[in-house]
Amino acid sequence: MFHLCRGAYRFLIIWFAWLTVCHVVPVMAESMSQQGNDHNDTVSANPHLSLHQVLQQVVAIHPQQALLAAHQHMVQARKIMANSWLPQAPSVGFSHQNDALLSNRDEREWQAQVQIPIWLPGQRQARGQVASLADDSLSQDRAGLQQLAADLLRNAVWEIAMRRNDVGLVENRRNTMRSIAEDVQKRFKAGEVARLDIMQAEQETLQAERQRVTAQAELMHAQFRYQQLTGLNEMPARLEEPLSTREDYADSPYWQAAQARLKLAEGQRDLTMIEQRQNPQLTLSTRTIQGGFDYAYNASMGVAINIPLQSEVQRAPLLANAEQNIGDARTQLETLRRQLENNLHEAEHNLHVSRQELTLIQQQQAIASENASLARKAYRLGELDLNQLLRLQLLAFEAERSLSSQQLQVQWNIARYNQAVGVLP
Repeated sequence: MFHLCRGAYRFLIIWFAWLTVCHVVPVMAESMSQQGNDHNDTVSANPHLSLHQVLQQVVAIHPQQALLAAHQHMVQARKIMANSWLPQAPSVGFSHQNDALLSNRDEREWQAQVQIPIWLPGQRQARGQVASLADDSLSQDRAGLQQLAADLLRNAVWEIAMRRNDVGLVENRRNTMRSIAEDVQKRFKAGEVARLDIMQAEQETLQAERQRVTAQAELMHAQFRYQQLTGLNEMPARLEEPLSTREDYADSPYWQAAQARLKLAEGQRDLTMIEQRQNPQLTLSTRTIQGGFDYAYNASMGVAINIPLQSEVQRAPLLANAEQNIGDARTQLETLRRQLENNLHEAEHNLHVSRQELTLIQQQQAIASENASLARKAYRLGELDLNQLLRLQLLAFEAERSLSSQQLQVQWNIARYNQAVGVLP
């Protein structure tokens, strides 16, 4: 009697679980599918939009534009200093002296003067050289900003491509699992399989649906990052780039901008060597005197020159600051050289390895796909159980995902190689 009751109890549990799977799971799957459909793609593919056009948009709205505008004002100021007639602004002075509060003999004196700074030897030429180097450095910084924007854009668009590929793959897997669940249902009605097989098939379908929702969420995150970067709701339909023929980073805007900054620092040091002392001053003056006993006016003119002496107190900090700027520029250049060499090495290696892996993955995918197809037929004929079928389907899915992801990864690695050698999309 006890064994009969326990058997009836187990039957009720299985029957309740069957009802749950058949009615609750499909409702949950439909609900999750509906939630995923509420978030449509916010970044559409435009076949008439190119990566270069999007790159210009990224550069135009990049926050570093404010810094470049400030540098432009500095360059303009240096050009004004180099093209000026005088190294500094002249000065004028006026003085008056009388004895009204002392001897009171009606003695009066008026004096006016103008002080004109004189160029130091080589100063004007050095200022012109610094202005030219500053202008060149600014141009290289603009090119460097384009290269930075290209790096951000390439990562953003290929991230979206990867996420869209994941979404498509998990949707295919979900559809496959639904089709298998229908086959299991038919065999169950024919009395060929147990209810537990149906439950297992539904669980696999629900798992595939869950993966689709997760993949869709990751896609939305990637699209949002693209919108933040570009300010656009469209992206190019074609992302592939031809592999550059460059073999080093010598033409990279990063490298050229760092070299330009070093040359500018050296030019500023040369200018500091000249301007380590103040400019001589030429003074032209006129004086008018009315004597205490002679009411006639006596007017005269004078010329004076003031030559400041060189002082270590002024010279030492100026040269030290110039040398520090050169040291900073050289440090940045050497650090960048190592980084660019590492980037180029990794880009070359990753591209080579990814191409080799693609060849192997293509062979694996062909085998896995054929096995899955044969397993599906064998299951329908009752020659294979559900666990074996699901295992082979999972292998086929993983092989398909590896193939499509690797194909995109090869193209992404081509873009990264182009980035490493300084080629814009």
